[in-house]
Amino acid sequence: MKDRPNIVWIYCDELRTDALGCYGNPHLDVGTPHLDVLAGAGVRFANCFCNSPVCVPSRMAKMTGLYPEDTGVYHNEGAWPNYTVDGDFVMFPEVFATHGYRTADFGKLHLARGLNPWQERNSSDYGKPALFDGVDPEALEIIEIPGPGSTIGGHYPGGRPYPPSRLAEEALEWMRSMDGPYLVRLSYVQPHTPVFPPPPYDTMYGEADIPDRFSEERSTSRFEERFAEVQEAQRLTDKQRRLAQVHYYGLVSWIDSQVGRVLEYLEESEQRENTIVVFDADHGASLGEGRVFAKHTFASQVHRIPRVISWPGTIPGGQVRDDICEGLDLARTLFALARLESPEQFKGRNLMDSSPPEAVFGTIGYGYGTSWAFPYLGYGRYPGGRGWPRRACVRTERYRLDRTVRMDGESVGEDEKDVFFCDWKEDPFETRNRADDPALAGEVKRLNALLDAHTEHRVEPPEDYVVR
Repeated sequence: MKDRPNIVWIYCDELRTDALGCYGNPHLDVGTPHLDVLAGAGVRFANCFCNSPVCVPSRMAKMTGLYPEDTGVYHNEGAWPNYTVDGDFVMFPEVFATHGYRTADFGKLHLARGLNPWQERNSSDYGKPALFDGVDPEALEIIEIPGPGSTIGGHYPGGRPYPPSRLAEEALEWMRSMDGPYLVRLSYVQPHTPVFPPPPYDTMYGEADIPDRFSEERSTSRFEERFAEVQEAQRLTDKQRRLAQVHYYGLVSWIDSQVGRVLEYLEESEQRENTIVVFDADHGASLGEGRVFAKHTFASQVHRIPRVISWPGTIPGGQVRDDICEGLDLARTLFALARLESPEQFKGRNLMDSSPPEAVFGTIGYGYGTSWAFPYLGYGRYPGGRGWPRRACVRTERYRLDRTVRMDGESVGEDEKDVFFCDWKEDPFETRNRADDPALAGEVKRLNALLDAHTEHRVEPPEDYVVR
């Protein structure tokens, strides 16, 4: 029934908007036909931004409708065994469960330690361990980032089942068993590194003219420069950088094929007009821009995320929205579509019936003396052996400002803020830092004030929570 719609949420990790045909890519004809159809049958949000450019805090924000400053989860250390979340947070799938929905999650969870808002969930995300199981490492032709030594991709050998395909199979089996309203998430690790697309997706874009922005001139912040330095991606060969791009876009086309399986089931079972389908991601990723192959910054290719919401017969199709929105808006939007009252805890807005905000916000990093650029690897310090800083960002309809707000356990002074400011309407790749441009001084001051107000009241967990 229309007042009790099913909800299918397809969620990806490290997914850039330019990897989807419906968002457009000036250099590549991206093959995502199923997602393009989905977007055409609903609303595509062109300027949606995550609340943190890394997994755990971004996912926490989306689930709780709260910013990292509210939960105290600023980076992936939040999922470590010694981490404790202070506060009694409701997560939006739990709200649906209290209203008679069955809820289930298939794939990657990656929330703060001990939190699981789903009534049912599978035990595997079909990520790196599943991909490597029983496979000769030499057959994978692994590419590693030299600095941290982390695997970014390679070839997945043909002639064997591709483990991530099981995720859709398990979710569809569960959906077939449902008799009543349900909320289900298919949470793909892909296209998160390591990127190992199966044949034929590994060679789908082998002849494409994809630009290598690795060496383009950029004027950003010391923070982004230092992040590139600790990665040492300049030690990759031209061929390796090229393959990292080709494989990434190929893996997104594989994801599209899995979306097609879900949409086909909904059509065949005549559930499509009673099902809200959401497609989005936790954050994006760099593919060589600024000499980086990772996330962790507020560069546009990382901070912007795809978001499509489709409900045929209820939400008019073919809509493209240019107003800014953010990750945590999802909860209030789904509550409204399902005609559920939103608990007061949830911030953000109902994207279907509200005015755009003045600004959206994001934050990454704990900013302790024990903090690292890559926490799981214990790798990447700031110059002078200092801990990796916390960085916060504010975006308006036209401008982006981000700056360092905390380092070695203390708020930073004016000389350490390392401000980056750009007009992202005029500079869509966000390569020119205009923080010192006198013509923009008023806007820089205004955005700094907005960021001050956003970060003033914040939760600061004890440092021993984030020490391995």
